[in-house]
Amino acid sequence: MNKVITISLMLILSACSSDDVETANFGSDYYKSDYQLVNATNLELDFYMANSELDGDERDPFKDKYKVAHVTKEEGTKQIRHEHNAERKVNFYVHAPYANKAGYRETHKVKRDRHYQWLAWMSGEALSHSLFEKYESNREGYIRVRLFATDTALQANNSGQTLTLTIGKVSEFISVDQCNGGLQVNGMPINLCDASFGRSYLLVVGDEGRISLALQ
Repeated sequence: MNKVITISLMLILSACSSDDVETANFGSDYYKSDYQLVNATNLELDFYMANSELDGDERDPFKDKYKVAHVTKEEGTKQIRHEHNAERKVNFYVHAPYANKAGYRETHKVKRDRHYQWLAWMSGEALSHSLFEKYESNREGYIRVRLFATDTALQANNSGQTLTLTIGKVSEFISVDQCNGGLQVNGMPINLCDASFGRSYLLVVGDEGRISLALQ
C-alpha cells in the first residue's frame, strides 16, 4: 500500500513542472489583486500576465497559458483577478493578434490586495501600455475625471483652469460641471455626456481629443 502511495506522489511531483507551479493557485488570497484592463486603441488586444522571478528564474509572458483576456475596442474594458508570487514582480505583455505591430512588455512590482488599471494605448504607431492604481473620487454634481495623455504638448482647460498633461502619465482628478464643452483639450471640447454626474472616470486623450472613457 505504501509503495502505491509513493509511486502516485512521484507521478504527481514529476508532472508539476516549474511552469505548472507558475499558473497554480497558491492557495491563499494573500497575494491577489484586481485589475481593470482598458483597451484605448483601435485594435483587438490580448493581455498576458506572468509572475516574474519564480524560484529565481525569469518567466516570459508570451505563452498562451498566460493570456488573461482578449479585449476588443467595442468591449473597452474587462475585470480580472491575478495571483502573483511573493516577489511581487509581474511581467505584463500586450499583443495585437490581428495587426502587424510589435507587442509591448513591461515588468511591474505590484502590491497585494490592490485595484489596478492596466491601460493599453497607442504611442504614435506603436502599441504601449501603462499600469497604475485604480480608485474612485466621486463628488456629487460633478463628473470627476483624471486624464491620461497619449501625445505630447497636450493642455486641458476646465472652467478657466489649465492643466498641462504629460504623455504616458495620469493626472489627478478634476471636477467637470458641464458634460459638453466644460472640459477642453488643446481647445477641442470633450464630450462627456455619456458619463454620469457623481461618478469618476479615467479619460484617455490624444491630439484629436477624446480616445476612451473608463469608469473607475
